[in-house]
Amino acid sequence: MGLFVEILRVIASVLLIISSGFYLRHLEKIKKQGELTSLELGMYIIIQLAFVLLAISLLIAVFI
Repeated sequence: MGLFVEILRVIASVLLIISSGFYLRHLEKIKKQGELTSLELGMYIIIQLAFVLLAISLLIAVFI
């Protein structure tokens, strides 16, 4: 049962990463066309920060 829960958690994480990547591309496209609203700008910054933190955590996991 624990393995099944872990697999579901990993699948959910991958789906969240992929969907946030597509949303980030969408926000970048909107940013090129004009200004972002405050909510869109906040999401843009939060998603970029999340990707940086994910990369750092993966590097730490690989080298430790």
